[in-house]
Amino acid sequence: MITTLLTALKASIRTLLLIGALATVGAGVLTLGVGMDTPWAPWERQSDTMFPPALFTLATFVATVAFCTTTVVFHTLLRMVTNNPDTWWRASGVLFLATYGMYSFRTGTFEAAIMLNLLHLIVGLPALTLLPRVFRNQRHSYSPSATVS
Repeated sequence: MITTLLTALKASIRTLLLIGALATVGAGVLTLGVGMDTPWAPWERQSDTMFPPALFTLATFVATVAFCTTTVVFHTLLRMVTNNPDTWWRASGVLFLATYGMYSFRTGTFEAAIMLNLLHLIVGLPALTLLPRVFRNQRHSYSPSATVS
């Protein structure tokens, strides 16, 4: 199973980095360019300290690549338990975007929530469209049933 997961991650690394770059550019334009609010700083729970915009822009790349990596692992695991992993993966992705979109209104100002929702669309839409292509191309390179023991 580890080999299956590593193969899936290796096949998707370029796409993950591309989505991370898109997210970083999007965060930079929204926070540094347009000047939108960032969410509250996670290390300051009891205050109204906002995430510094430059740090938020850099952290966006790391968070995007890390989160999208977990979605690749999730899809690979879905492939092992269902015949239609793309549908389940996309449905859960849309559900996540909707749920986190509503939750983001608790992360700071209204403007920060709008910025986060825009940023999640910048990440989510390419992920939902580009990653399944990687999964389909990668599916021909190995058989999941041959690696499960």
